[in-house]
Amino acid sequence: MGNRVLVTGELHPIALEIMRREGLELDVRPLLGKKEILEIISNYECLVTRSQTGVDKEIMDAGTSLKVLGRAAIGVDNIDVEYATEKGILVVNVPADNVVSAAEHTFALLLSTIRNVVSSNHLLQEGKWSRKEFLGVELNTKRLGIVGLGKVGSIVANIARGFGMEIYAYDPYISKERFEKFRANSCSSLVDLIRNCDVLTIHTPKTKETLGMIDYLSLKEMKEGGILVNCARGGIVDEDAILRLLDEGHLLRAGIDVFSTEPVVNHPLFTHPKCVCTPHLGASTAEAQERVGKTIALQVSKALKNRVVDHPVNMPLVVNDRFNEASQFCTLAERLGRMCRQLVSFNPSLMRMVVTGEELHKSFELLQAAFFKGYFQGTSEQKVNYVNSVAIAEQRGLTLEPVKDPLHQTYNHLMKLEIYGDGEPVTVSGTVFAMRSRLVELNGYSMDMNPEGRILLVRNQDKPGVIGFVGGLLGESGVNIARWELGRKQAGGEALGLVKVDDEISTELLEKIKSYDGIMQVKFLNLCADDLEGRAL
Repeated sequence: MGNRVLVTGELHPIALEIMRREGLELDVRPLLGKKEILEIISNYECLVTRSQTGVDKEIMDAGTSLKVLGRAAIGVDNIDVEYATEKGILVVNVPADNVVSAAEHTFALLLSTIRNVVSSNHLLQEGKWSRKEFLGVELNTKRLGIVGLGKVGSIVANIARGFGMEIYAYDPYISKERFEKFRANSCSSLVDLIRNCDVLTIHTPKTKETLGMIDYLSLKEMKEGGILVNCARGGIVDEDAILRLLDEGHLLRAGIDVFSTEPVVNHPLFTHPKCVCTPHLGASTAEAQERVGKTIALQVSKALKNRVVDHPVNMPLVVNDRFNEASQFCTLAERLGRMCRQLVSFNPSLMRMVVTGEELHKSFELLQAAFFKGYFQGTSEQKVNYVNSVAIAEQRGLTLEPVKDPLHQTYNHLMKLEIYGDGEPVTVSGTVFAMRSRLVELNGYSMDMNPEGRILLVRNQDKPGVIGFVGGLLGESGVNIARWELGRKQAGGEALGLVKVDDEISTELLEKIKSYDGIMQVKFLNLCADDLEGRAL
């Protein structure tokens, strides 16, 4: 019959009905194990799952007819997306259909904790009536701190205003205008947010950057009597820190829906009198499950019928002929995007790409997609690619203004990024020499370096001793220098050094470098494609 679909996760009945109506042949086996899948997967063009099935290299190699993998959720951590891309298998997911449910569950937990709903209900079930030990807290006039003002966080902000709360937020990957749109006070750092709020709620994806982001010391910065809610992902907040601060009385209450290891049936927070826990119920509403089911069914149907899908996770095929022509500059744009994300220390209000050269003028849309792919890599549970990167930027209130420069005094082809906001502007320029990306300008300083790998940025007064001091510290710490690029505008003024190194640079070492008289700025830029955590002082 063709277009056979194996379903190994629980889907809403509407999803199955839609796929059957679209002419797909379904085999629904939600409890199928890996061994059984390997025996039969070669018979199917599509595999649809939730979190129960890990779709690895072995399964894809056995699935000789596979064209599409569907995940009925936002995350695709159970699918080897890179290998699927190599195999030419399209991966689709459902990035936004449960956001309302997650936002509402945040307030379900918050209200349950501050009004003692669970503990007082247990007392009544025991046949007792008492009120004195259940004194609650009002939300009106309290400061709500939101980590991540994305799809869920922005809905939480809207709900919170209905309770008369004052909204604060921290999110370095959205525009300044998005804070204004949701009437949220922008905090310059996570610690600044934590210090300023009465209630802290988490709505950021689980990435290398956010894993363990909130630990005991950072939570301790919250004012005594603070309240914590986590309906995002387990592991972002240190669960031992939550327990300890509840025991110490520093945290008044906590509401937790997600845990670092799931499923879990024995956790000390479950029985803590100041904590309300639920088993990852953020998306568990009838409405959300119906929306998720409809969306994944339509995505799979479109993909199998070679129609354009709305939520691709990867891009297994070349976009078009122009992509081949501009591929080297797309690589450059992606690398400059990674660099810009780590250089920007404010929420942008204007982002601009100036391109020189007729060929680049024609390829602006591709270059824009490549830049945002690099800029957002590692900041989203979605796999950021050329297909979805611009949409992700738009969701965060960011656009890239195109400027076509007909002629540059030095370069026939040049790409310049300019980013402005409430902070020192960031400008980076690059071109391609002999099929290799080159960074040729950074914040007004002339450069000549391949923008990749690990780079130490040092801005200092141009005077003797600085290079020797920095090089000596790196040597003492066992950090090998691969290249040192120095730019200055005039002798005795300011200088900017980019030091390419072979190893990670610790925060402690950055502190030592910054202590030298005349050094004004130190940043560690990690431009490796698979690990984009930079640090600055």
